[in-house]
Amino acid sequence: MNPLLPARRKRITGINIVPLIDVMTVLIFFFLMSMKFDDLRQLGITPPHSDSATETDGQAPRLVIAVNKNGDFFVNSERVPAEELSDRLSRIAGGQNIPDAVIIADENAAMKYAIFAVDEARKHNLEIRLLSRPSGE
Repeated sequence: MNPLLPARRKRITGINIVPLIDVMTVLIFFFLMSMKFDDLRQLGITPPHSDSATETDGQAPRLVIAVNKNGDFFVNSERVPAEELSDRLSRIAGGQNIPDAVIIADENAAMKYAIFAVDEARKHNLEIRLLSRPSGE
């Protein structure tokens, strides 16, 4: 070999996918951590119509109690059995300074489930707001 000529390099015949996998793993974790899972459409809840429905103030409520048409309860999009609703509200309202709760009941839910959610929230001194949708929607 002549020392004045540059050395020949070996040609790479494959693609190293390890860095690609590392980047994709980081992106997946980022998207999972930044996603919001509190979409009511996923819970299948349609609030009833109301002529006096008002616009929200733009702030997302910190405590949402939802009741679907089957009478299942959800606290911040997490399903909670009825017998555990009081304990869950106690932990959330007591551990954080949450003054109010938004209650969303499906238009086809039995009234007893919505009243049960209101009673449980009032037991924990939460100010209640009921969510409805404007009649035009």
